[in-house]
Amino acid sequence: MVKSKEVARFEGKGILVNPYTMRDPFTKWEKIQIILYNDKIEFKFKNNEIVATLDQIEDVDAKLPRRAIEIAKGSLEDLGEYSSITIKLPDRDIDIIGFAPETSIYGKTLINAFLKKLFFELLNKKEVKVQYGLIKGGSVDPSVTWENGMFVFAQKPVKKGVSIIHEPVLAIAVTTDRKPKVYDLFSNIESVNREKKAVDGEERDVLEIKQIKAGETMTSYMYAPQKETLFVLRYISALTKYHNAVSNLLPKTDEELESQLALESWSGDRIKSEIEQLEPEEQEILTALYTGISSLELPSMMGLDVDEVEAILEKLIDKGLLDLIRIRKETELTDKGRAITNYIITNF
Repeated sequence: MVKSKEVARFEGKGILVNPYTMRDPFTKWEKIQIILYNDKIEFKFKNNEIVATLDQIEDVDAKLPRRAIEIAKGSLEDLGEYSSITIKLPDRDIDIIGFAPETSIYGKTLINAFLKKLFFELLNKKEVKVQYGLIKGGSVDPSVTWENGMFVFAQKPVKKGVSIIHEPVLAIAVTTDRKPKVYDLFSNIESVNREKKAVDGEERDVLEIKQIKAGETMTSYMYAPQKETLFVLRYISALTKYHNAVSNLLPKTDEELESQLALESWSGDRIKSEIEQLEPEEQEILTALYTGISSLELPSMMGLDVDEVEAILEKLIDKGLLDLIRIRKETELTDKGRAITNYIITNF
């Protein structure tokens, strides 16, 4: 049996997220050690250890539920940047392991260093098909066909301050007429979209990637299995400057979908009517909660007594705009509350 080889290690604080832990009042962020091997990944908490094969990783760098962020704020954790790894073990619900540096002064440096190693293990040498440069400057090149290739991490010169260093970046390698080629498909990105195209005689979902090359737009197409395609989008989002180009293609969390549905149902005249019934202090509290301020911070922020703030919170709960999540008036916005507050922020 081939022995597992350690590839990378992350130490900081983490949280286990699943339907059970999010209902447990004792769930908290705690010390975590994540050890990445060439064939598995280990998550070591103080009293819990989870081991998953790389094939059991379902997603990387997905947003954590609001509840997980509120737990950090409620315990005064210094949570600046974070990331996550989603796994699916046999006979278990989906588990999301959120992780962050011990202190936010490190920003995303430590996280990104670990993610680079993780994406390498998840994508390197995985099969992919590509139509590279099918359209250049609006003209279709009829000689371009689907080529079989694999994801690779090619060394590319990158400017860091006044120095030039070589860093591994995601690319696609193909062999045409016995000559290897490496396609730099994930830089100078103009846009990324999903399209339907025939691949090996079957219509499939592919990525359309537009890049700026030699001053003009070049369009290529990439097909890979669903999980590898998601990892490519996460790589672009997390480790390149083209996050905005792929943000609409990333899976939405359950909470984002709920908020979107609520916003669609609470729009226009209905929202305006609700806002007209709110006192200025009520609008101020909704906006504060929407931007991440906790209920316990409201009295000092607004210059009001605790009893005065709690009375306003009671009114907002009665109006269906807040949910009470703890006895000491810790609250969170309902879907209706988020929809109305989003309208207040964007229209006033």
